Amino acid sequence: MLVNERLVQKINQMVENFNISVDIHIEAKCPLNRNIGGKYNAGEQSITLYLEEIQAQSEWLFPNEDVFVEYASVIFAHEAGHATDPYLQKLVELYDSTEDEFKRKKIELLVEVQAWKIAKELVQELPDEFFSKIKRISLEHHYEAVSQGFKDEGVA
Repeated sequence: MLVNERLVQKINQMVENFNISVDIHIEAKCPLNRNIGGKYNAGEQSITLYLEEIQAQSEWLFPNEDVFVEYASVIFAHEAGHATDPYLQKLVELYDSTEDEFKRKKIELLVEVQAWKIAKELVQELPDEFFSKIKRISLEHHYEAVSQGFKDEGVA
């Protein structure tokens, strides 16, 4: 079975097992010229995966390991976490109504942490170390931004 067929099969299993109701798109490259492997669009209720970015991230984090399908599954699970997060709409509304940049960074972190929490449930069969490494790298920027905000506020 080809790699992309295995990925589609894995995604379809998650969608079915967890009753995820979104349109799924798989594209070669992210048009935003950013190194993101996936994106959830709340307005369209869709998840898009970007294969070139996922491949590059997978090779960077797990050199000399053939883990593309597993890595892509984690990325999909994270985006599905956003799609199924019962608090996402309220957090987005709070974010949109907040002008304070530090508070916005904290809300962004909360949105991402919540998506990762849900994602873990979707890929329970994967080793914890594998999942945790991807999650940690993904959240690094958000934790640094909030940490810097505390320093700027004189809290830390």
